Amino acid sequence: MKHAKIIFWVMLLPLFVFGLPLDKIESTMQERIDESLQILKTQKNVQVAANEIFAFFDPIFDFKLMAQLSLSNEYKKLTQEQQQQFIKSFEKSLKENFISKVKLYKDEKMNVIGGTQTKNNRYELKSSIILDGKENYIIFKFYESNKDWKIYDVDILGVSLIQTYRSQFADILKQSDFQTLIQKLENEIKIDTQ
Repeated sequence: MKHAKIIFWVMLLPLFVFGLPLDKIESTMQERIDESLQILKTQKNVQVAANEIFAFFDPIFDFKLMAQLSLSNEYKKLTQEQQQQFIKSFEKSLKENFISKVKLYKDEKMNVIGGTQTKNNRYELKSSIILDGKENYIIFKFYESNKDWKIYDVDILGVSLIQTYRSQFADILKQSDFQTLIQKLENEIKIDTQ
């Protein structure tokens, strides 16, 4: 249950119309977090709340890069049509995971702690949330894209969201083909929250 709440909060954070300039990441993240929390407090329909939040965060997440990273070297082996199909299914899976966690919201508060530019084109933003009386940390990993910064991965309790998906996908592809992966991704794959 605790991990389910953390996954939910991770999906809340990136709420922007476009990628961000580096010097605005921290303040805009906190502002948009607060706005999304207000949506959750006032909108009782889970699907409607999720859609309103998606409208904020879609442009700052680089779903294409996240999909590529999660499939690793296998991505390059796909045809262009398969790549597009995979990106679409990957994004759908992330969003379905978020929707399933919206009902866990219990008026928790999330705060941006601060960020560090780890390389010229990489930035990590640390945030905290109190769950069950304990402070937990979520790190958003940004990369620079045309002078704007976008999220390409999220660490939850020290575990990368991309690496979690990569491990799941590798296990599936060892036993099955690409179409089986797509079918499972669209129908079954959920981040393990137990």
